[in-house]
Amino acid sequence: MKPFKLVIHSIIILMILNKGVSAADLLSKFSVKFIPTGTFALAGNYSDTEKLRDIVQFGFGFGLTLRYEINENFFIEADYSHSWMFIKEDKKPFAYKENTPAFIMPMYMLNGTFFLKSGYKIEPYLTIGGGICPWSFTSKALGGKSWPAPANSDENFSKSSFGLNIGLGVEWFVLSRASVIGEVKYYYIFARDENKFGTDDFTEQDFISIRLGITYYFGKI
Repeated sequence: MKPFKLVIHSIIILMILNKGVSAADLLSKFSVKFIPTGTFALAGNYSDTEKLRDIVQFGFGFGLTLRYEINENFFIEADYSHSWMFIKEDKKPFAYKENTPAFIMPMYMLNGTFFLKSGYKIEPYLTIGGGICPWSFTSKALGGKSWPAPANSDENFSKSSFGLNIGLGVEWFVLSRASVIGEVKYYYIFARDENKFGTDDFTEQDFISIRLGITYYFGKI
């Protein structure tokens, strides 16, 4: 999946639904978020003896979100994020000891976001949604090749998995068209694939992501 493909499709759908609305009025309903992220693994198994959190370090990344206002309290969000979780030094596969192997986790999510109150300087919100996570274990964080699957060397240790997310956040309006946001999200990724990986020891995975960033509104004044 190409980056931002989900975002582009979402824009097209919203334009169709708003047929007859002027371009200026349509644009005023959009906002964009840029969010640096920190991510850590929770309870998913890496093998029959270790959790994924035993293998990878705390991860860093970024998120970019296009948001569309349905009304003052409800928004639809097309969200792209990308996280890198480097492999711990003592857990690196022998073939990659001299490299910086990593667990790479791009995600393309479509979310609904509900603001518990509107028209205030500080506004709390809930968000929930789902999408695709084409994760992989790679030899290098940037430009690396995928590892072989644990018990099937003919396949890569990677998969485009369905994922769900739910989160809580707070938005603080510091300017008429800009805000600072902080949110915590829980992700559940359906990563298990016994047929491809040759084992069911690598299970479904879950993560917590801490996200701090900014939002720019095209319509607020």
